[in-house]
Amino acid sequence: MLQEVEALAAQLYGSSTTNDARAEAERQLSVFSQNPEMLDQAKLVLDGSSQPFAQHVAATAMTKLLTLNWGRFSTQQRVDVRNYVLGYLANHGPSLQQFVIVALVSLLARITKLGWFENPDHSDITKEVGQFLSASIDHCIIGLQILHELSTEMNTNKAGHALSLHRKKSVSFRDRSLLPIFQISMQTLSSLLTGSMGQMTPEQDVKLREQALKLCNCCLSYDFIGTSNDESTEDVGTVQVPTNWRSLVEDENTLGTLLQAYSTSASPHSALAMECISQLASVRRSLFPNQEARQAFLSRVLTALVAILRGEARLGEELNFHEFCRLLSRVKSNFQLSEMVKCEIYPELISLVAQFTVHSLQSCQFASNSVYYLLQLWSRLVTSVAYLKGEGESHLDRYVPQVTQTYILSKLQGARETLRANPNEDPMESEEQLVDQLDSASPLCRYQYDRTAEFLLNLFDPLVAQLQQLAGGGTPSTGTSEMEVLEGELAWLVYIVGAVVGARGTSRTSEEHEQMDGDLCARVFQAIKWVEMRQPAQPGQNTSATLERLELSLLYFFQYFRKAYIGEQANVHSTNLYQRLQERVGLSDNVTVMNVIVNKTISNLKVWCRHEEIVDKSLLLFHELASGYSSSKTLSKLEVVTFALGHHGPAQLPFLTQSGNPRHRTTFYTTLTRILLMDDNGLMEFDNFMAPFVPVLQHLQAFFMNQASTGAGPAREEAKGLLTGVLRDLRGVCIGTANRRAYVAFFDWLYPDYLPMLVTAAELWWNDSAVTTPLLKFMAELVHNKCQRIAFECSSPNGILLFREASKVLVAYGQRLLTGAPPTYKDKYKGISICLTLLSRALSGGYVNFGVFSLYGDAALWSALDCMLQLSLCIPVQELMAYPKVMRGYFPLQEILCHNHTSYLCMLETPVFYQIISNIQHGLKWVNPPHDISVSSDCASALYHLVEFRFRAPKKELVALQNLNRHLQEHPDMFGSLLELLLEAVVYDDCPNQWALSRPMLGLILTNEEAYGVIKTKMCEAIAPDRKAQMTVAFEKLMSGVQMNLESRNRDKFTQNLTAFRTEVKQFLSN
Repeated sequence: MLQEVEALAAQLYGSSTTNDARAEAERQLSVFSQNPEMLDQAKLVLDGSSQPFAQHVAATAMTKLLTLNWGRFSTQQRVDVRNYVLGYLANHGPSLQQFVIVALVSLLARITKLGWFENPDHSDITKEVGQFLSASIDHCIIGLQILHELSTEMNTNKAGHALSLHRKKSVSFRDRSLLPIFQISMQTLSSLLTGSMGQMTPEQDVKLREQALKLCNCCLSYDFIGTSNDESTEDVGTVQVPTNWRSLVEDENTLGTLLQAYSTSASPHSALAMECISQLASVRRSLFPNQEARQAFLSRVLTALVAILRGEARLGEELNFHEFCRLLSRVKSNFQLSEMVKCEIYPELISLVAQFTVHSLQSCQFASNSVYYLLQLWSRLVTSVAYLKGEGESHLDRYVPQVTQTYILSKLQGARETLRANPNEDPMESEEQLVDQLDSASPLCRYQYDRTAEFLLNLFDPLVAQLQQLAGGGTPSTGTSEMEVLEGELAWLVYIVGAVVGARGTSRTSEEHEQMDGDLCARVFQAIKWVEMRQPAQPGQNTSATLERLELSLLYFFQYFRKAYIGEQANVHSTNLYQRLQERVGLSDNVTVMNVIVNKTISNLKVWCRHEEIVDKSLLLFHELASGYSSSKTLSKLEVVTFALGHHGPAQLPFLTQSGNPRHRTTFYTTLTRILLMDDNGLMEFDNFMAPFVPVLQHLQAFFMNQASTGAGPAREEAKGLLTGVLRDLRGVCIGTANRRAYVAFFDWLYPDYLPMLVTAAELWWNDSAVTTPLLKFMAELVHNKCQRIAFECSSPNGILLFREASKVLVAYGQRLLTGAPPTYKDKYKGISICLTLLSRALSGGYVNFGVFSLYGDAALWSALDCMLQLSLCIPVQELMAYPKVMRGYFPLQEILCHNHTSYLCMLETPVFYQIISNIQHGLKWVNPPHDISVSSDCASALYHLVEFRFRAPKKELVALQNLNRHLQEHPDMFGSLLELLLEAVVYDDCPNQWALSRPMLGLILTNEEAYGVIKTKMCEAIAPDRKAQMTVAFEKLMSGVQMNLESRNRDKFTQNLTAFRTEVKQFLSN
């Protein structure tokens, strides 16, 4: 057996193995991690094999076995495995490959966490590891690895514990072991730096230094209070170390040791030491007994920063530079400026930081990745000046203007150099990174705003003059090249002006500041004329990349100007701004400014119809202007918008047909419809608004009437393009009808003139997803009763007529899809998912009395149900669970059917009914994140309605009830397996939707008492023998006080018992 395992392991991890051979080897080796009885065999592999791959397979298999089957091993077995791993590492560790050591250390950490509360041997792990630390250098390195992995394991929920149990163990580890581990890391690092560790090779020195620093950083980064800070977004987290860490934090040697480690280590270990310093500098304020102690600690931190800045050569390395920028930002986020200015070393520090920032912005080749932190530091400094009440001088007046101007000039210089080297390269990097930087830089610009505004104006005016000069003469090639460089610089200036104006609300604004905003905005509005001169003569014509970036910068400026001076929270009566705009460019108020913005936006949709990003951002700006109440009122009065409401076809707006993203059509018409329907007067103009669609729909009607004689050809392709476009447009209009009167007006316009032809379209193009996707999405939106907008008069048959048309489309599409569509997501499953959503919305809309269909013999309901049932059942369960959109359509529909159409499901054939229940069983397994737990909630709700029907079905449903019982007789374990699954989910899984899962459980227990008894016995047998009696008592308490009915009070009692049962079982299983 050992040789076979070694061969399979080599086949699994070997570099020359094919994918099929690797998959086969993985399948055969999986037996080690699935059967708990294979634990001893895995030990034999470790003992007998010297092949690293086989050792790794055995270690990882043991980890999986113990994680998944921890309750099936006795307490002594768990301790024996732990002692075995410790002994194996002690005897063989130095000779093992690193990846084998990592697997064994992970196994040991997992065992320790799983058994943390059940045996003192597990929680006293640091004493065992102490023997490694006092042995050879190689053993010491392994010991540090064990402590690092243990700290990581206790800090993260890798084993899938319930969150409460994970936090309980994490807090216990924090209180008992984390401080001694941190002390071990610092002592090891100190001994290494002083040379008292004894003789070692350079390789051992590097490994020991790395492990000590990683362990130190892991301890300082521990989630002490369960906040789970995500430092990938912004470094503002405070390190919440316990009070008993105070002496170690206040000890000068702690910071001194880390600083020495930084200065004496090579990269990346020096950067790791810097990260430790950053964490140490971020300890919570309340750790210190008084302000004097905190001030002394701050002085040491600032002194360390000065020492790092003096050794500037080390900051030339990229990792060191990046970590130091983060450190500067963290220090300011955790200490107030008023505290910093009290330190004697502060004047020197702020001077050195300013020099460092200026130098970094000017010359550092990798500053773009870290400049965000530098800008964030200076932004926080300037925003703190308002709270500085005479405690000391900040010196910011001296340095901030220089930093601000250097940043602006560095970006201009970078744009100039990039464009001269390669005119097609984008000098602005990614939009997201640029916006982050500008948001941090804008408060700097508002600080001493008069100087910044004057500086920007002095850059803006000559640049525009040069552009005008080049446009008037010069050699074409040279002029064009230089013009693109100047356009790139102008784009950057427009971006910075937009950010500065948008930051108006972050600082104190005076009349003078509004006038400066007006001066800067006037330059941008003047630049629009230049941009329009340079626009392509024909839509979609090739243009320079710099002109495209200039257009994007204008849209950025419009967004931030809107937030500052047009938005709902903005002061639209900023007379000083508009007075200056009136003087410079003739824009007297917010209405005239909005007219310019909207004209430019609509122009973009015409001229830049093939530029995806410009169209997308133009539509976003238009949509956000229409989202505010006052701004949308203003929009509806603008001439350009009034014209667009009556002339909005592809002839006027070519982006509707030429844009690469067809969703843009829907977005545009949603916005346009909302503007139209802002007040009741819009309904009077609704027919005029819909008039441009009429010729297209009439053309399509004529095509469908003659399509039998037309056949394939240009006419069909033309009709296809017109149909997909108008469906997207009408879906946008339908989304914009948010109230009853608007929806009724839209439906009356649509039916009966145009809606019936969609059935013919579904029959003709059923196998073309380019047509069926927008068609089905339109129908799904049309039947969607959001905001209770579908409310026809009581004498109106429109609700029934709407469902009948939806049913016809579903049946026409679904019956053909069943005959020959290939089983791919694009060709089949996507269409089915939209159909399921459509039917769910129609059945749950509340505007149709479905009893009418059976009463009058109308087959619309049953045809739709039968067709959708066949479609949903043709999806293999693996495919169903693999596509989230298909799941989100399938399971809500099953819940609706079980609730409102239970008799229909019960009357199905037994194999069909059983397949539905099997799918629900698969959905019930999705109870833990990152799975979508709404799936299991829908399944539990569906099962509840089904069980309730069986428990108390009315007499008129006797036939359906008999049929349900027949299904259960043919599959007697059907409901029992579901009950077992729910009980195990509640006991063993995190189960955040416990209440939803508990709803069907009482009905399942009451209607399957024999199966419930078997499940109790099985669950008691599955745990360790010393826990069986406790599990039996817990099951007895579960049904205590619960009666044999499904009344709400009785269900609430069962839910309370279930919560207590879950808590009790989890507690004794974890102890």
